[in-house]
Formats: sequence, structure tokens, C-alpha cells
Amino acid sequence: MRRIARIVRTAVCVLALAMVPVVGVHADEIGGEGFSVPGAPRPQPVTAPPPAYVEIASRHLAAGIGFHWGGGTLSFEGRQHAFRVTGVSLLDVGAARLIGEGAVENLERLSDFEGRYVAVEAAAAAGKGVSRRVLRNEHGVVIRLASELTGVSLTLGAEGFQVALE
Repeated sequence: MRRIARIVRTAVCVLALAMVPVVGVHADEIGGEGFSVPGAPRPQPVTAPPPAYVEIASRHLAAGIGFHWGGGTLSFEGRQHAFRVTGVSLLDVGAARLIGEGAVENLERLSDFEGRYVAVEAAAAAGKGVSRRVLRNEHGVVIRLASELTGVSLTLGAEGFQVALE
């Protein structure tokens, strides 16, 4: 008797599993994308612009006081915005090229990106080196820049950058 009950249960399970694809095809024919309540508005997908991001390339030349110049691209609200950067650093020696990228935080309006950024850092490169710095401007915008330095450079002090959109 137990054997028959087990065979019946097995047969019922096999039949139930065999019906699943048929039910799935039937549901697709009925609703297509799913079920909806008549008269109810269809939900719209939520999309947000990607976070603000910056790519920069600059050069610097220093002998006690350093001078920086270059440019980059700001990605903000799905658009690309070119900018140029000039700056001064203290306690800096060397000549190097910097290529960097990083996240931009606290940027509400495009116009807030422009301004004077300040960073305090200690970095060194001979040949190739890496640098991480956090820059902040008077509007509260923060750039977390990770960069690669090529050349010879020793920075032990403060840096100030002026950023202007083109």
C-alpha cells in the first residue's frame, strides 16, 4: 500500500512540474508584460543621472613655488563639460604631467563647479607615481582625485587651483 501511495505522489509531482511551462506560456499570452489593474496608471521606470565625474590632464613646473595648467572634462547630468585649470602650489619642486579622474560631490548646479579649489598634500614621483587628493572649493564642491604623475615631483604643501568652464 505504501508503495502505491509513493508511486501516486511521484506521478502527481511529475504531472505538476510538466504543467508549469504550459501555464507560463498561457500567462504570457494573457498579459504580455504582466498583470495590471484596469484604469490604474502604469508605473514609470525611475532613472537618475549618473553621478558627477571628472577627468583631468595637467602639467606642473615647480622650484619652491609650483605652477599648474591644463584642462579636463566634467560629466554632469548626462552631459560633458570642458574646463581649464590653473594653479599654484607651495613647497613644490619638479616637473611632471598629471592624468587623473575622480568623483565630484555636492555639485547641485553646473556653475558651482567653477571656483578656487584647495588641497593639502604630500606626494612624490620619480618617473611614475600615484597621487590621491581631495579638493574643495568655496561652493562646497568636493573632487576626490586619483591621479598618475609622470616626471619628477616632490610636493609637501598646499595647492590652489582655479577651475573655469569653457
